[in-house]
Amino acid sequence: MVFLKTYDVIVIGGGPAGLSAAIYTSRANYKTLLIDKGGCLNYKIGMVHNYLGFPEGIDGKDLIQLGCKHIKLLGSETVNEEVLNVKIDDDLYIVETDKSSYAAKGLIIAMGVSYKKVNIANLEKFEGKGISYCVTCDGFFFRGKKVFVIGSKNYAAMEALELTDYTSDVTIYTNGLKPEIDDQFLEKLKAKNIGLKTKRIISFTGERMLDGIILEDGSTVKCDGVFIAVGSSGASDIALKLGIILEDGYIKVDHRQRTNLPRVYAAGDCTGGVRQIATAVGQGATAAVNLIAEFKGLEKTDYY
Repeated sequence: MVFLKTYDVIVIGGGPAGLSAAIYTSRANYKTLLIDKGGCLNYKIGMVHNYLGFPEGIDGKDLIQLGCKHIKLLGSETVNEEVLNVKIDDDLYIVETDKSSYAAKGLIIAMGVSYKKVNIANLEKFEGKGISYCVTCDGFFFRGKKVFVIGSKNYAAMEALELTDYTSDVTIYTNGLKPEIDDQFLEKLKAKNIGLKTKRIISFTGERMLDGIILEDGSTVKCDGVFIAVGSSGASDIALKLGIILEDGYIKVDHRQRTNLPRVYAAGDCTGGVRQIATAVGQGATAAVNLIAEFKGLEKTDYY
């Protein structure tokens, strides 16, 4: 695979945690790329009245803009792209977006949290019994089977394309939503004979295991499995693909913000705990400082 660029550190997420991490890695002269779908500005925080140094409060968007300016002045690069997948290639972490691919020696995940359950009857009944959220994790179990992907954006297209490594019978259902899939992915779906249907699903069916879906017109369509890929990929999706341990739906980290993978750290809301900007900023700094220490082969570092 050819990469656009290789970096020392890729930070995924342009909120307070990601921006804080990028400040520290950039100041330590590590080549840093921050990837965020909104270009660091897609955060609807509102007015902030409890962050140190702003006694009159500050608009959350303004705070993020200042953070973006800060990391750019220090040399961090930023791209406004959607992260779809992360893979391991030898000693590098490969981040695939809707536009390109990037490689890095170290990774800091700071994507916040996302809630992507679908409002379809019997969802919880069949989770783990035909319904999955991770093709990388579970695609193997559906070899040669008839599989549906539920989602309407690029992430659903990426998951559907990955499924073709295991089966040729893949269909995307947007569940009543208008498809928001880029042309490049639509062409790949067509080349792989992946169907795209917009009908709304009202229920999953089956006894002990999933065996189909019921559409809004009352018809039943048989299938062997369903993968939920609603919205954009989130921190838990990335964690599952990489084999990062989750705990209660959050990325599990130690007191240094380390995950169970070498040179992979996580910070902010995606790790659970106190969901405040001050906490996210602190965790971003902790993750970056300890990643720097790991690069240097140190258990602790005096770098601040």
